[in-house]
Amino acid sequence: MISSKLTELIKINIERMNKEWIKRVRASEHIKTYKKLSTDELRSRNIIFFNNLVVWLNEGGSHSEIKSYFSKVGRERYHEGIPLVEINFTIITAKKILWELILSEGFFDNALAIYQALEMITIIYDFFDMGYFYISKEYSEEVYDTIKNLNKFTDEELKKYLSPGTLITDKELKSTFGINFSIKK
Repeated sequence: MISSKLTELIKINIERMNKEWIKRVRASEHIKTYKKLSTDELRSRNIIFFNNLVVWLNEGGSHSEIKSYFSKVGRERYHEGIPLVEINFTIITAKKILWELILSEGFFDNALAIYQALEMITIIYDFFDMGYFYISKEYSEEVYDTIKNLNKFTDEELKKYLSPGTLITDKELKSTFGINFSIKK
């Protein structure tokens, strides 16, 4: 199966991808806060990220497991003072490095492989999309809670000044967009 080949490829190349990710984070003009972290801390965070992707591909991650992981990342990065745009940029960078690896290894070298890869591509996109969504959601909720705890604004003022939909619930997400990220069979 193509997903087992992919997970092996990621496992074998995780250090290579990680070094490339750190190099790009350090070189990016869009990232200032992450640059303050040590190389060991960057390495650790990105390895955890790619290991979660491997688990997602191998075992079929559940919505609750992946929500928990990315929500935790959103909370932690908020409290570390890392801007949300930087978090998203590092995820984009990781995704780009992963696709470069996949393409360089010839995963899509024939029509059958391309057809088999469609499910894998969907699963990978779900992982990254859930990352963007739950990190942003949790980060926004932490911002909201921090501002609310200042007791300088009423609930009505907070709702007026924060973007509509900032605090969307999972139920609203599913009913509005029909989104269910779980890939467990």
